[in-house]
Amino acid sequence: MVRCLFPPLFFACSLLSQSSFTTGTVQVQISDPTGSAIADAALLVRHKASGASRSGRTDSHGAFTFPQLTIGEYSLHVEKAGFAAVDASSFNVSVGQVVTQRLTLPLASVSGRLEVTENIGSVDTAATSSGSALGDDRIEEAPSKGRNYFSFVALAPGVAPSPAAGAQKSMAGIRNPLADSGFSFSGMRGRNNSINIDGVDNRDETTGGNRVAIGLEMVEEFRVGGLSVGAELGGAAGGLVNMVTRSGTNLWHGDVTFFYQNGGIGARKPEVPAGERNRLSRYQPGVSINGPIRKDKTFFSTAFESEWEAEQEWSETPGTALPRIRSLLNSSAFAKGIVKEPLSGLFGTATRGTEFSLKMSHLKDEHNTFSGRYAYSRGRVFRDVQGPDNFLDQSANGSSLTADHAGVLSWMHVVSPAIVNDLRGQIARREQLLRPNSFGPLYEVPGVISIGQGPRLNAYRSENHYEVVDNLNWILGQHRLSIGAGSQTIRLNARMANRAAGIFSFPTLDAFLAATPDLYIQAFGNPAVQLNTTPVGVWLQDRYQARKGLTLEAGVRVDKQAMPVGFPSSPTNFSPRLGLAWQPDPSKQLVIRAGGGLFYDRYPLAYLNEAAWKNGTAGFEQFAFGPAAVQAFRLLGGGTASAPLAGLNQSTYLPSSNFPSPYSRKAGVGFEYGLNKDTKLTVEASHVRGFHLPRMRNISSTAVPSFLLEQTAKSSYKGISFSVNRRMSKDVAFLATYDLGTVHDDASDFDEQLQDPRNIRADWARSRIYQKHRLAASALFEIPNDGIPGVPVWLREALERISVAPIFTFMSGRPVNSLLTFDAARTGAYPLSARPPGVGRNPYFSPPTSSADIRLMKTFMTHHERAKLQFGVEAFNLLNHANVISISPYSNDGVKALTSYRGPVESANRRQFQMLVQWEY
Repeated sequence: MVRCLFPPLFFACSLLSQSSFTTGTVQVQISDPTGSAIADAALLVRHKASGASRSGRTDSHGAFTFPQLTIGEYSLHVEKAGFAAVDASSFNVSVGQVVTQRLTLPLASVSGRLEVTENIGSVDTAATSSGSALGDDRIEEAPSKGRNYFSFVALAPGVAPSPAAGAQKSMAGIRNPLADSGFSFSGMRGRNNSINIDGVDNRDETTGGNRVAIGLEMVEEFRVGGLSVGAELGGAAGGLVNMVTRSGTNLWHGDVTFFYQNGGIGARKPEVPAGERNRLSRYQPGVSINGPIRKDKTFFSTAFESEWEAEQEWSETPGTALPRIRSLLNSSAFAKGIVKEPLSGLFGTATRGTEFSLKMSHLKDEHNTFSGRYAYSRGRVFRDVQGPDNFLDQSANGSSLTADHAGVLSWMHVVSPAIVNDLRGQIARREQLLRPNSFGPLYEVPGVISIGQGPRLNAYRSENHYEVVDNLNWILGQHRLSIGAGSQTIRLNARMANRAAGIFSFPTLDAFLAATPDLYIQAFGNPAVQLNTTPVGVWLQDRYQARKGLTLEAGVRVDKQAMPVGFPSSPTNFSPRLGLAWQPDPSKQLVIRAGGGLFYDRYPLAYLNEAAWKNGTAGFEQFAFGPAAVQAFRLLGGGTASAPLAGLNQSTYLPSSNFPSPYSRKAGVGFEYGLNKDTKLTVEASHVRGFHLPRMRNISSTAVPSFLLEQTAKSSYKGISFSVNRRMSKDVAFLATYDLGTVHDDASDFDEQLQDPRNIRADWARSRIYQKHRLAASALFEIPNDGIPGVPVWLREALERISVAPIFTFMSGRPVNSLLTFDAARTGAYPLSARPPGVGRNPYFSPPTSSADIRLMKTFMTHHERAKLQFGVEAFNLLNHANVISISPYSNDGVKALTSYRGPVESANRRQFQMLVQWEY
């Protein structure tokens, strides 16, 4: 056995660190009428849509496993001399799912052939970790304002939106310069998640967000999981979103869609005063088509979608102080300032987006399947990219242009019925440009207003990805071995000029009107950097069917990351994983699961960028506090310094000599119970701890800050989730989840600094990610084609072929910090981190949020029932609840409390309506 394992493992070692988890598995158990195993029975499993088939023969235990099966609908044919043939005519295989088919062959004298048509149970009895698979009508028929499949991720158990999730409005457009994935698993940061599309990585290496956008019509299915113990999964300490794009089939299929939204029939934004209404118009057309190029051999699937949105946002300059602010900005004190006309009221913004994808697959023979996909997305956001976390004048926002290309090739090779190899490769590129609405310094009055250039909004970067992954599945008796490895190479060329225009921070509005800042920061030098990194991983996994109803899973992966020049070497990381699935009674749909392990992550390149640029050689920062800041302001006339100021020392950012990889330690236990053949209840408790999370800390004991990039932040999550999931049956499907949990940490992101850099323990408190209660429920109801019995004919005809898809979410409030409006301890922390004396970190909560969305759609069959025309309306936030996205954390200016504390900085949209028309064939 050892001799067999080493050759494929050696081959795989030249490959990647992400999973090729795009397929499902079918376990077959064949017995005779007495319950005895039937050995050497001939098996043939067939993918109905493409005609692809795979054969095998049962072993001495009457068992056989088909690994690496393309997701979709299958049939299974079983033959054995002396017995009647049996067909399992239709069952579905989902991504990451283990489907168990237990069939009994009758004696040949009983019947010549038997067809089994009933559905398999709702519980995956052989899966060692739970997860939610969403696809087909569950997402196609559900309300989704931006047609973004990521909006459905938060419906899964154990997931919560990340604190900045509300900032993302479109799939391709970026509205936050440090946009993360938008969701958090078990208290880990939104930058720690694994995002896979077609078995290759799709994570933005700079920020941890999503890269190329895939239109909803190209989504075949995706699986969401917070505790997947497979050693194939690596490079992320958080959860997993694993999506598979649609493949062509022998049946021609496609659609033409058009979505339209007008703000005139919705509610005004919460920030807009009564009597005014913000303008909104939105158009989103799309088209998709897939089918055969050559029947049973070559297929294609393609989709194109675009969006145009024009809207108005609210500039938050306080109206009562606006005349004095304008007069001041046009005075000699601000002679070299750029912004002269701040705005209070509405200003125009716009979004443009394009998503295109083409996928082709070719079944060369029963042993070889090839596929390739090219995806392109481009998003532009005009004047609405967020600046600082404060009340904003429109000048503090910016624009973004993001373009992504991704090419993926794969080869599935069936070496033998028991050995399947999956080889994938990717070449991808992301380009992003951020431009501020104004140039020049930022004038910030915490809790009141920010005017001028947002500090992160003058940036350009190109991020190239080169990736190969190989995964070999080998069935050896009751063992299913997964052996593989791989490598990514990421090359980042960037010019992220953070703080290069300068920042003047004023503790009060009166200090601003007096032109007396308390803090001055400006970066100098050439911000152009090149950061190249190569994560490599190797894994070995064994899934062992110890006996009927008991599956054990054990594996280990080894990760190593080649770091950019100037950073300490990454350690070699070993990640053991263990999992168990136990079905106490094979006759009942009940499985008990437990699992855990270590999960190592990579380093966000935006975090490393600070030390790559401001290292004292390529660049640095200058700080001035109190009277020195006032002197700097007067010397510069309120403008940007063209050269370092005399008398101010240089502050640098350097990586710690001890630079371990971030990782999480996960443990979970739970059960899944089939309430009936279509509905299951899942309960899972988990404890997840994060270690060596990135942070920045001032290690200087003098008035000159000196920052260290170090891996010392920690987090801890304890929680339990409940979910009830019904797959589509009798025209009804639903998913309801409730999560109860707590999260504590000492930093919720890499730029959150300590109040006292010498005392990390003092900042251990509720995390910004903390959300104790979360309820999400979605459903799809389809009125039967023959209508509703007992109602008049005219009403029955009107109601037939109507579908209703509601989504409801409720989330308890999140922690709100309590900050001073100035840097009391002179730590140089920005964003500010100083708190009033005796006040702990994140002491209060924001209001809870809730939203009810719904889609109502009517279908008309056309062209001999082969095509259908659909009309519908979607309502978002139907109950018109005021939902706060971000809260002002500034509570005190050192003299008095601020009335704006815990007030909404930004709120989600109130009630909106969207019309749709779709022709599908």
